[in-house]
Amino acid sequence: MYSAQLGTLGVKPFFSIPGIPSIVAEWSALVPLVAHLANYGENNRMVGELALEGYLSVGLFPRLGYLDGLRKLLQDGPDFMDRANAEATYKVWDVNWGSVFTRANGSAISILTEYALRKHLQPIPMPEKFTLPSEPAPENLSRADVAPRREVVSTPSFRRYQNLHVICMSRNNHTSSIRGTLLLLIFSRTGKILYHLVLLGLIVLFCLLGAFGTAAVVVTGLVSKIVCRTLRVKRPSGYLLNNEKHDACMLSAVHENAQTWYLYMGDRGVVDWMLNKTMLQTPSANRLQMAYFRMAHILQLSAMTFVAAQKSVDGLCLLILLASTHGFQYLFGGHERARQWLEAEQVSIDAHTFRFSGRTPMLGAVHALSQARNAEWMQTLIAPCPRISTWLNGLNISVDPMTRHDLGALSSSDRSWVLLNTQLAIEAEKIIRRELKNGKATESLYVKGDS
Repeated sequence: MYSAQLGTLGVKPFFSIPGIPSIVAEWSALVPLVAHLANYGENNRMVGELALEGYLSVGLFPRLGYLDGLRKLLQDGPDFMDRANAEATYKVWDVNWGSVFTRANGSAISILTEYALRKHLQPIPMPEKFTLPSEPAPENLSRADVAPRREVVSTPSFRRYQNLHVICMSRNNHTSSIRGTLLLLIFSRTGKILYHLVLLGLIVLFCLLGAFGTAAVVVTGLVSKIVCRTLRVKRPSGYLLNNEKHDACMLSAVHENAQTWYLYMGDRGVVDWMLNKTMLQTPSANRLQMAYFRMAHILQLSAMTFVAAQKSVDGLCLLILLASTHGFQYLFGGHERARQWLEAEQVSIDAHTFRFSGRTPMLGAVHALSQARNAEWMQTLIAPCPRISTWLNGLNISVDPMTRHDLGALSSSDRSWVLLNTQLAIEAEKIIRRELKNGKATESLYVKGDS
């Protein structure tokens, strides 16, 4: 017979908690299961987290499918990572070299971007109209021709606003805060030993309270942590080293027709490894270790469903444990993987957001910020035509001599388009450079502990 104090099994625990209302017993048993089922562990996210951490790790409440994802990673290796990278569908345009590729390392760069943009609410608006010359010069447009002769205000015929997030990465030392120093102690070897002892104490306590399902969840998490420690992960040779003598300038978006863009600039060793090179070597594992993660996935789901069926103090304990775990993460600000990686690698990250009236001036500004000598990287973003060729020439971008056109060869509307978008791109470049110069690198508060 079901009882709010004894649960569905009706087993009397060593210590009992009297006076649990039936509604609390029923509700608290469902919340953890619903939260677990709703929080699916995407492979792309998992690979990104592992790439930043540099070692395999499992939280006390891993997302649904996370443990089985670890088994697939150990079993399939690079093939699994390729499939995980393809899940995000983000494309990258290397402005300096003209190559186009899919993001590497799963969601690693997305995790850092989320951290860098966490306090950016309003984008900086870019100019939308300018005073243009009423009568263009007969020769090709150049920067010297931009100065107006008579006041003629021109604006875009329509606006398709584009948001450009500029993320700058550099190699700098950080100043850790008091919270960062505290986390250094928590993630140290001594802190981890104390954490595992606390988990053992919780297992005993939950068993005495009759919360066997909650105890099973903690046991699964604890054993999974220990198994992960037996798997050694190495960074590839040349990790974060720069094989070129210039900074990076890589544009990224979900597709060519996107409205939100990410421009990654700064130290090429950091940016290139984050976006283009694999930061994690798959560890070798035996069949027993791979079989364990498959079994742990089943045990975790079984324990969560058992708690939902048992109800009573078991559901209440699991709800309190779940809330405490998330509360601890919130207390220390979240973004722990991003902070920890930035501090460990001594990388500073700075972010700014700009809003453009259209894609053409945005691409022109991006190219002006880069060190590219031609516009090959734009081939999949802007269709070639006479006015595009003239516009690129006006920005001092090298174009094929066979495709060059004078302003006089263009129609009146095309000439206005070229002059306007040249002005918008040049002015946007100046604004972005000014903001980047005045920017302040985001401090990292986390310090990486022993792995």
